[in-house]
Amino acid sequence: MLKVPPLLRPLSALILSGVFVLAFRFPGALGGGLEPIMALLFPLLLLDGLYKGRHAAWTWLTLLAGLLLLYVWVPQTLASKGGLPFGLALLGTVLLSLWEATGLWLVAVGSRAAFRRLGPGAATCSAALLLLGWETWGFHVYPWTWGAAFGSLPWTARGAAFLGASGLSALAWGAGAWAAATLTGGGSLRRAMAGPGLVLAFFALAGGVWYLLPRDPARTVDVAMIQPNFPPGQRWLGMEAEMWRRSDALLKAQGWPRAGRPTLLLWPESAILGRDDRRPDPRLEREAASRGVAWLFGTEGGPYNLVRGEAPGRPPFIFAKTEPMAFGERTPGPEAFRRWLDPRLGFISQEAGRLTKDCVFEVPSAQGDLRVHPLICSEALMPERARRGLALGRADLLSNHTNDGWFDRSIATDLHAAQIRLRAPELGVPLLRATLSGKSGLFREDGRFELWGEPLSQGAYARELQWRPVRTPARSPWLVPVLMAGLALGTLLLGWKAQPRKA
Repeated sequence: MLKVPPLLRPLSALILSGVFVLAFRFPGALGGGLEPIMALLFPLLLLDGLYKGRHAAWTWLTLLAGLLLLYVWVPQTLASKGGLPFGLALLGTVLLSLWEATGLWLVAVGSRAAFRRLGPGAATCSAALLLLGWETWGFHVYPWTWGAAFGSLPWTARGAAFLGASGLSALAWGAGAWAAATLTGGGSLRRAMAGPGLVLAFFALAGGVWYLLPRDPARTVDVAMIQPNFPPGQRWLGMEAEMWRRSDALLKAQGWPRAGRPTLLLWPESAILGRDDRRPDPRLEREAASRGVAWLFGTEGGPYNLVRGEAPGRPPFIFAKTEPMAFGERTPGPEAFRRWLDPRLGFISQEAGRLTKDCVFEVPSAQGDLRVHPLICSEALMPERARRGLALGRADLLSNHTNDGWFDRSIATDLHAAQIRLRAPELGVPLLRATLSGKSGLFREDGRFELWGEPLSQGAYARELQWRPVRTPARSPWLVPVLMAGLALGTLLLGWKAQPRKA
């Protein structure tokens, strides 16, 4: 690849930031193929320029520009929905982008240091290792993974069953580092492209081996979802009654419930506001029993963001969000800092719930209880959070209850969907997405997905769902530690006898 002349570096940085955005601009072009192509191309181009002597500041500016373009919707959302002055909302967006750009920049310069001292192999392993560490343990206001781009196609999404989303992130950056280091070191184009080629070979192989993974017995359920398009955050009398009116119409149109099949009714986050649903209320169980459905809905209770479930003849299921979003829902840091800062911001931090073995809603079924683990809004963005919930509850199915009304008509509701879609193939079970006013949908364990409607729209959706839970390697709590240990060992072994390169 040619070295970019100094006068063209601002233009090249802007073009490269556009490649960054295209990797996450969902839904993408080429039948979904554009996202994985751009996700592989961006690290290669970014690291190629860095390895060839481009000043590290250009790398940082490229990353910052890409994130600002991706988060272009944030200032208006914070101003219109969060009540912040536009200038303060803009400052918050810049600070968020600065933080995330700096994290990726450290990954890039760390890989360059390994390349200069230890050679292409060590640069490859270090890029993958550092990115995996940043995504897994770095602080993120909005958790996201580079590997989410590979969820746009079923055959690449199934790779997450083996490496997880962050493992796919490491794969993409490792392949880019290998190609860039080989070209910078004078290697052939054929040798350089071996890295990206092996990535494609992995996806092809994993997509086939996925069919050989062990499976649990088949499960079936009729699913009804209501997307009401209520104004986000507004509490008013009659919310539950209006949701039942729409639900009853959908159930009647479908002729549900049906003999021998359970019916699961899902309402989104914030479907019912203005009351404390932690308290006992026998009426709620009667509402579900009179319709013959299992009912799981988003609500609130004091300082908690809740989902509550009701099924005929069963005690109520109450579960609080365990990972409130930093700043948006809870001020991060020590309790003393929270008590000092919250009153000054006019903010009340949510309390975090606890993740225990009781984190599943049990739906009575002729096949045995169907176990549903809910992920409340941004929790579905966190691979480890979803994995722990599934394991603790021995869940058969995931649900995501989301209030996307905060995003207006921006691309954010699509970005959110794109970032959560790999939870299904990672963990081998379907993920049902019920939104307040965004795009509800279904993500299947084999990587296929459906999204319905448009932002700020209402709808009522019904699906007959049948699947066999897949016991994927990505369910293992040891996956990320083993990957990181292997990459660290590879960096050391590959660099053991390598001659230091000149800067």
